[in-house]
Amino acid sequence: MYKKLLSISLLFLTLTSCMQVAQQVNNWAEPIEGSEIYGDYFQLDDDAIKVFLPDSFVKYSAVEYQQMLDSMLTKEAYEFETRRLRYLREMEGNHYLFFDKGNGATYSINTMPFTPIYKRDAQQLLGLIRLNYEQTTAGSDLEFNKITAKYSSNAGTQIFKAVYRVDNKETQITAYSASYILSGNKKTVMINLTTPFEVDFDPYLQKMIL
Repeated sequence: MYKKLLSISLLFLTLTSCMQVAQQVNNWAEPIEGSEIYGDYFQLDDDAIKVFLPDSFVKYSAVEYQQMLDSMLTKEAYEFETRRLRYLREMEGNHYLFFDKGNGATYSINTMPFTPIYKRDAQQLLGLIRLNYEQTTAGSDLEFNKITAKYSSNAGTQIFKAVYRVDNKETQITAYSASYILSGNKKTVMINLTTPFEVDFDPYLQKMIL
């Protein structure tokens, strides 16, 4: 089961695209250290899970999201994102999408069969991700650089986190891809947050109710 989880996570990171996104950044992207964060809880309809997101995020169905992106992306980027979404919907478990139109930020979460994550697994996953990025970027206009990667285990919940900066050298567009795998309370979820800016999303993640 864990090898399958590694493969799914690896492919998910590979498929993250550089979108043409808004340049103006709203307040949630620039939190003040020690200050309270604001947002809303969203119930995942088919799972006993609540996610906490900045209140500028709106929940979309896959169809609604694709219709919106059709007017925002180039044809190539739209086709790429459509393939990515199709893959996510075909994964075992449920898939949910949220989008912040003002910031051009996408938050997606997949529920998965429960799979505990251990430190040795996180090290293996990071190595596979690094190898895959080296293979993927060869001969392309994309350049991936790791910002941070960490593993933590607290109160029965394990979290793997990897953040990459993605630069498209041809379009001069930069995006950040933060990927998380959380396991706890007999549940496992995979999250990806794609933004045009670097942000510490951990405070929002910590408010999730598994």
